[in-house]
Amino acid sequence: MRVNIMTLTLGTVGVVLFAACGGSTSPYGGGGGGGGGGACTPTASKVCMTAVAFNPTDLTITAGTMVTWQNGSAVTHTVSSATGSTQTYDSGNIPSGGTYSQTFNTAGTYDYYCKFHGTNGTPPTGMSGTITVNP
Repeated sequence: MRVNIMTLTLGTVGVVLFAACGGSTSPYGGGGGGGGGGACTPTASKVCMTAVAFNPTDLTITAGTMVTWQNGSAVTHTVSSATGSTQTYDSGNIPSGGTYSQTFNTAGTYDYYCKFHGTNGTPPTGMSGTITVNP
């Protein structure tokens, strides 16, 4: 009887702990869980980061649109404006499941890259992408 009560108590504690794992209070926006990276689906204003690529590589938006990058991989990335960009930004480190957003108000072409997996330049190489902003 004593063993059954102990088993029941431990089982109940396990269920409570398991249920508590579902939420995220991360300031980086999302979990990802298990170190495998969070799932990410690109949209008209969202770019996903994979192991060593941005998806899509090229995104076309209208002026005033906020673009969000989401790290869907298990490794840390950055989103950094490339040399010659008229709009400069640097996300800092974005962990697995994290996001970064940037608004583009002026028409033009904006190249960017990941500092860990790309090389700055005009245009950048490696893990890099382009935002084309139409008026």
